[in-house]
Amino acid sequence: MKSIFKGLAALGLAIFLAGAQISGAVADEAEGKIAEINPETATITLTDGQVYHFPVDFYVDDLKPGQLVRVFYDVDGSKKMLYDLQIQ
Repeated sequence: MKSIFKGLAALGLAIFLAGAQISGAVADEAEGKIAEINPETATITLTDGQVYHFPVDFYVDDLKPGQLVRVFYDVDGSKKMLYDLQIQ
């Protein structure tokens, strides 16, 4: 009976890990100062050189270079896609 439960647990873990790799998007956050805001390319660059893409409806009018921000983003392939930003 124990071997059945061990087998089911191993199967469940394998399915979970496979699903996590297939999803592709990984949520993360970072903090830094804004170096550049480019509405034409819909990107915000922090002073560490990291570039974050924001959605078309993302309000950036109040943002200015030099502001300390915390960005919340998903990684989609090679792009970091913002879903939230907080001015610190």
